Amino acid sequence: MTTPPLSRRNFLRSAVGVAVMSATGVPALAACSNGGTAAGTARASSVTLPTYVAFQGPKPDLAGTADGVPPGYLTYPKDLVTTVKTPPLSGGKVSVMTDIFDPLPPAKDKNAAWQAVEQKLGGTLDLTIVPDSDWATKFQTVLAANELPDLVLLSDATLVNNLPAFLSAKCTDLTPYLSGDKVKDYPNLANIPQVIWQACVVQDKIYGLPIPRSITGGAGFYNKRLFDAAGIEYPATAEDFLAACKELTKPQQGQWAIVNSKGNTFFTMIQQMFGVPYGWKEDGGKLVKSFETPEYKAALEFAVQLVKAGVLVPGSDGIDGTARKNAFRAGKGALVYDGFPAYSGYVKDMSRLDPKNDPRAFVPMAPKGGKANTWSDNILFAYTLMKKSDEARAKELLKVADFFAAPFGSTENLLLTYGVEGVDFTRDAQGNPKLTSKGEAEMTVPWKYITAPPQALYNAQFPAYVERAHEDLTKLIGMVVKDPTASLISPTNDKSGGDIGQALTDVRNDVIAGRKPITAFDAALKKWAKDGGDKIRGEFESALNGGASPR
Repeated sequence: MTTPPLSRRNFLRSAVGVAVMSATGVPALAACSNGGTAAGTARASSVTLPTYVAFQGPKPDLAGTADGVPPGYLTYPKDLVTTVKTPPLSGGKVSVMTDIFDPLPPAKDKNAAWQAVEQKLGGTLDLTIVPDSDWATKFQTVLAANELPDLVLLSDATLVNNLPAFLSAKCTDLTPYLSGDKVKDYPNLANIPQVIWQACVVQDKIYGLPIPRSITGGAGFYNKRLFDAAGIEYPATAEDFLAACKELTKPQQGQWAIVNSKGNTFFTMIQQMFGVPYGWKEDGGKLVKSFETPEYKAALEFAVQLVKAGVLVPGSDGIDGTARKNAFRAGKGALVYDGFPAYSGYVKDMSRLDPKNDPRAFVPMAPKGGKANTWSDNILFAYTLMKKSDEARAKELLKVADFFAAPFGSTENLLLTYGVEGVDFTRDAQGNPKLTSKGEAEMTVPWKYITAPPQALYNAQFPAYVERAHEDLTKLIGMVVKDPTASLISPTNDKSGGDIGQALTDVRNDVIAGRKPITAFDAALKKWAKDGGDKIRGEFESALNGGASPR
């Protein structure tokens, strides 16, 4: 990918209310208590999303699709397009605060790339870069001091008390500038698909400038080298999958089929194999929660079967994400759940360990007579907010945002990704840019966390990865199911959905581990419904059926 793997999985979920999703897909904590609607009601959004206008740049080797499959480039394009012909600023300044997960870059006076970006902007970029470990503290300190920069990343809605009220009071409503065809004034922003913009809407208004991801987080990965070594074809059904897992498990060689981690992350793979809905399932205006479905119960029983068969790396249900990745890289397990953005990293790291390693995306297979799916759980990394500004300033800042959203195949994207040619990068014989040691230091400036374009697939070192990732995403996105409540808000869900969902998840994990019988989950499910699940259902159903109750 042209953007790095996700470092956190706090997805901004709703097109009206914003909730943060936990790794298990259960809303962990809501941003506000009532979201501007009367208690016990929910409503759908009526905002007109920005019109999608695809970037007309260099022709990719592998075409993208309107559904979100990214274009693929086997070599770097030669005929780049300049998308921002007039500098957005006229000698002025823009202040930005954003997160970073990499080492801090050299300061601007020692950073050729940063200076070149300012030249293209036509003004001063006052960029506050905050290490991720300090982000929550810094963000809340800025809010408390009422000193918002012009543009600020919102990567975790739980850091704001009553998000809709905060946005209304302190941030610019971007709807008048971006809704419908108005976005065409900002061509790079118009190149972002509507499914991504939908996640930037709060209370019928566009507030967020998106940092897109790949629509689905996928269902994990497998190492084809280990399958080939065991003489195993890719499983066609869940039953074949179980048999393959047993063959792949060779404790005497220190190898098992599946690497797990805290929270039973492997169960996400199993749910998608069994076609468990993402969030809720809607039928004729009636809603059923994912874990109320027969598909979920079947997936849970299958997970218990896998644990009893001993095909999971022993003790891996207690390890963290880093240890999980390391165990898969090292070949302790042939399969692992991880987000799709980690794909290119696995290809690079595992090829260094053993050139025969061949990590591939896991495409779920269904049980006989069933239907597998994938989830629309990776639409955004986060979005950026604009502080309250008048019309002239808002339009100027949107031009700045448009610059940072320049797509792969543009001169601006080359600068933002590789820096200054001859200083930060050189080119190989095929024209592919390669960072110099100076560039590797300078290019950690987190431009990609201001705004960003839709993702593209490009990897000059591993072009085969581009073809495989494009093929895999074509399959995975073609299997995507959406949460029908994603554009709705439920006050009860905001208030207690995370707590009651976590209580159910805890029992589920006990069942998977064999500490409790599966009947314990049935009892916990009834408690979930009684403790608020049924009320949440009713509020969402009210919205689906056109109900609304203004405050």
